Amino acid sequence: MSETTYDDLLARVRELVATTEGRVPVVGITGHGGAGKSTLAERLAADLGLEEDQVVATDAFYATTCGPDAGMWEQCDWPLLEAVVRGARTGSERLRYDYRWWGGETGTEDHPMPPVLVVEGIRLLNDRTDAWFDLAVWIEMDPDAAGARAKSRNLLQGDDRAELDLWDTKWIPEGHAYEQQERPRERADLVLRAEG
Repeated sequence: MSETTYDDLLARVRELVATTEGRVPVVGITGHGGAGKSTLAERLAADLGLEEDQVVATDAFYATTCGPDAGMWEQCDWPLLEAVVRGARTGSERLRYDYRWWGGETGTEDHPMPPVLVVEGIRLLNDRTDAWFDLAVWIEMDPDAAGARAKSRNLLQGDDRAELDLWDTKWIPEGHAYEQQERPRERADLVLRAEG
């Protein structure tokens, strides 16, 4: 897959919105932790006139099994995320889901269904999710560089030493493993080089 630009991504999404009938198109944005997924999703949402809370992040779907010792595929509640995507693909008028954050906080999001559903998060392109997305985007950035950027960000957000150390012991190694196992660049429809 050759690399493209943000303007091309925006044009492709607008075309999807204009040509998809009877349901909401779904765009998946993935990359390693710290690669800029949330930033790209927020920019895309703003340019499409979506509300910030109409972007769905896998960070809202931590499984009850998540934690430092959980396996790479045990962090996300994949069935719950799939139900949200299925709702968009089957014509639901509401974007409604229960969330669970890393720290265990829970709640419910309930918003009008946007004209396009943007989903962003790590490990989003895999065997389970191949049929979920009308357009899949991979943000190209080495896991080590992305992890270093994420650690700097999280330090500014107030993460403690144990949380920051997880980047070296868990998140970055899992990023390498994910890229080798799932080949997300090859699964993606579009590849954008990370900014910064």
